Amino acid sequence: MKKIFSLGFLISLIAVSCTDPNTIGLEVQPTSDNIIISSANFEGITSSTESVDSIRTDEASSLILGQINDPVFGLNQGAFYTQILLTENNIILGSNPKVDSVVLSYTYSGYYGSQELVEFDDVEVNIINEDIYKDSIYFSNSREIILGSAYWVDDFSLSNDSENPFLRVKLRNEFVQEIFNESILTDNETFLQEFKGISVLAHATNTMLYLNPDGSNSFMRIYYNNDDGNSLSLDFELGGDAARINLFNSKELSDLQETDKVYIQSMAGYKAKVSLGNLSILKESLNGKVINKSTISFNVSDNFKSKYEPHEKLVLVRVDNEGNNVFLYDFIVEGDTYFGGKLEDGKYTFNITRYLYQLLNDNSYTNELYLLPAGAAVNANRTILDKEIQLQIYYSEL
Repeated sequence: MKKIFSLGFLISLIAVSCTDPNTIGLEVQPTSDNIIISSANFEGITSSTESVDSIRTDEASSLILGQINDPVFGLNQGAFYTQILLTENNIILGSNPKVDSVVLSYTYSGYYGSQELVEFDDVEVNIINEDIYKDSIYFSNSREIILGSAYWVDDFSLSNDSENPFLRVKLRNEFVQEIFNESILTDNETFLQEFKGISVLAHATNTMLYLNPDGSNSFMRIYYNNDDGNSLSLDFELGGDAARINLFNSKELSDLQETDKVYIQSMAGYKAKVSLGNLSILKESLNGKVINKSTISFNVSDNFKSKYEPHEKLVLVRVDNEGNNVFLYDFIVEGDTYFGGKLEDGKYTFNITRYLYQLLNDNSYTNELYLLPAGAAVNANRTILDKEIQLQIYYSEL
């Protein structure tokens, strides 16, 4: 027979079979009752949106370039700083070398925003005057996004070929006049003293590209000739050991055009704060019972067929007493697959059995969680969630 108890905030109480061998306390009793608590009916569960100050973006696997003027989230902009490295030492250019053309090229591995044709209105490339280092830590707001000067760009093109996608920028010959000198082409240490690197920015309406610095079409190439009658080219490396930093514009809560949902955005955009309150009621209700399993779910509010796809995965962390975000033991002990967080059937579900047990039994545990975008430094996705949160607890009587 089902074991039923009364709760003022309970919206449903049903009996289910719990067969997961990893759930806590399952060995006590083979059948388990189920409490479903909704934040719509229980004021102890709350959620809100917060803006993200910055995220770490050095040595990202993808460089994000472009702009999206989002009708809900406002302006989202991606630019980057990068070193350009020699591919070999002690380069000999020959007698009286002259530059014919300069090309900056990147393979892109994906994009966000545009559904069919990716396009930029303009591309800006500038020479940076400050050192960046491979072994240093940088954040999305640690350098300025340089605006308003496309002087070095002669032309650019974007390939929409799915088999060979690339961004190609033709630079003015004057761009390399300071580095087209054998005296600084001896090694990268010498070269970087004279040429710190470049910043790249693109103006667009609805395109964010994911550039792959290690792609087959990623390089800077100087085409030149010399008095020896040779037509030659000199390649520079954009990936590998080249230091690089993704840079994103700041976003404020006031930038959001809507506020009735919960908003999550990559690229130092927005995160969701979740609080589990009224613990005394929950403790009393679960007295004499063993928690077998507990999950928390968040429903996507946005249209799946929207041109702005929600995140494939979100991350749930807790706040410790020092105010730091730390992983839940459910993730640390059980692993990513068990913990959950992937978008399935229009919602994100996490197994938080260990966290809930610790929250109810350890007074030092805080009741604050944060829902964050996965891969926030290398994707431009955004997700809109319903305010309602569902907490599901499977338990057994002792």
